[in-house]
Amino acid sequence: MTKIKKVYVVGNQYKYTNFINNYSLVNNIEEADIIIFTGGEDVDPSLYNCKKHFTTYSNIDRDNAEIKEFKKIKNNQLVIAICRGAQLMCVINGGKLIQDVSNHSISYTHQIIEFSTDKIYDITSTHHQMQYPFNIPKDYWTCLFASNNIHSLKYLGDGIEPPEYEPEIVLYHTPNKPKCLAIQGHPEYMNHKSQIVIRLNEIINNLLNNED
Repeated sequence: MTKIKKVYVVGNQYKYTNFINNYSLVNNIEEADIIIFTGGEDVDPSLYNCKKHFTTYSNIDRDNAEIKEFKKIKNNQLVIAICRGAQLMCVINGGKLIQDVSNHSISYTHQIIEFSTDKIYDITSTHHQMQYPFNIPKDYWTCLFASNNIHSLKYLGDGIEPPEYEPEIVLYHTPNKPKCLAIQGHPEYMNHKSQIVIRLNEIINNLLNNED
């Protein structure tokens, strides 16, 4: 019998759960197997000690409220973070953000490559900022998927260099913090039969079963 995953959404944007298989919503963060952080405004650069780029539109009140929620999460719970949520997880785990990129705020899918298998998947892309975990100790994060056939023509923001590759899905596993699966795209917009949704559910199940 398949176990029903208990999911808590930070905020009220419940559509972000759409891609997860076999789940039920809970209202108490302490009861959850999975805690979801959702999309929206940019993360304020003051949180990663950088100057704000003129294209950055942040909401420090939301940032602080969600960081407060993050601090309630136990190490044996799993965080899944989408778009802005992924960027917030990068910052919480010690990373920075590229504050403006091109070719990623689009109305269709683009390809990403899974590093462990070299398999190509399509995923939605609607972001103008990007995770920059490269200043975090390498033992504390793993880039699972990177952009394949689309690359920015610019990488703008304080404190960053053009990256060797563009992180799309990153697993943060910082000591004494919960594991954070940070997904830059929007799988909740996609069909449950799409290959990336199937693969993400496999990864989520493995993480919950400590099989990573």
